[in-house]
Amino acid sequence: CNQCGAKAPDPRDHFTEAPAAWVGGVCDIGRRHPRNEDAMALHASARPLQSAVLVVCDGVSNSTDSHIASLAAARAARDVLDDPVPHAMGQQQAIIAAIGQRLAQAVLAAKSAVVETTPDVTSDSPPSCTFVAALIDDGLAVIGSVGDSRAYWLPDAPASTPVQLSQDDSYAAEQMALGVPRKDAETGANAHAITRWLGVDSPEDLTPHTNSVQLAEDGWLLLCSDGLWNYCSPAQDLRTLVAGFVAELGPTGLDPLALSQRLVDFANAQGGVDNITVALARVGATDSPAQKDTAHGTVHG
Repeated sequence: CNQCGAKAPDPRDHFTEAPAAWVGGVCDIGRRHPRNEDAMALHASARPLQSAVLVVCDGVSNSTDSHIASLAAARAARDVLDDPVPHAMGQQQAIIAAIGQRLAQAVLAAKSAVVETTPDVTSDSPPSCTFVAALIDDGLAVIGSVGDSRAYWLPDAPASTPVQLSQDDSYAAEQMALGVPRKDAETGANAHAITRWLGVDSPEDLTPHTNSVQLAEDGWLLLCSDGLWNYCSPAQDLRTLVAGFVAELGPTGLDPLALSQRLVDFANAQGGVDNITVALARVGATDSPAQKDTAHGTVHG
């Protein structure tokens, strides 16, 4: 600041994106890190559920320049994913497969973007990041992930089942697969050690884990970094948390940007030990009168 001499705020410390009334997100530095190594990149049509892309990348903290790498990766992936999806194949499973291939291409583009930010490929800790993305096409959402950033489907109706759509590449996930309870696995030693990531030293197999959900009832498609799910991991608990914040926010409860900010505030209130990114797509009515629309969630493996 030219007047008081204080360090000017870095715009990367906290930024938002809201490409349409039904899609929005917040990326925040948190309370403990010296820089924001998370990133997101969003795109959406004006008409709800027609098309959208949500990408979240979390820079690996012990790697150099991961804040640069994560943003480059998120934007490169978004640019691959925001092209129209061809519908000539007709059958939904064929469309899901085509989007899955697009997600695989987005992962490779994101990795290439990370490599381009790497000043020294021989470094012991080159830039690297995680990846989770959702492509929405005519009410169908297909998810792809590498690492431990996550996607959830959180339907509004209490009788409907919320679900974590993504699959973690982490030591904790391996422990849970062996039968260790989620709470113990996610809080134990090396819980956040990831087994796949994007970077010059990433594993050879970067085929994303994929899943899909038909958005046919009111709810939220949520993508986030571990800065949020550290404090609320199970899908059922996260749905309860979101429902409470929607009610608390009142007139802005169905605004994706307002709800994203409230979830970031929650994570910071819990300690904010990591950077926090929350990106949301709303299915159903939003708080914009022009966006009154209805639409639910059947998960496809």
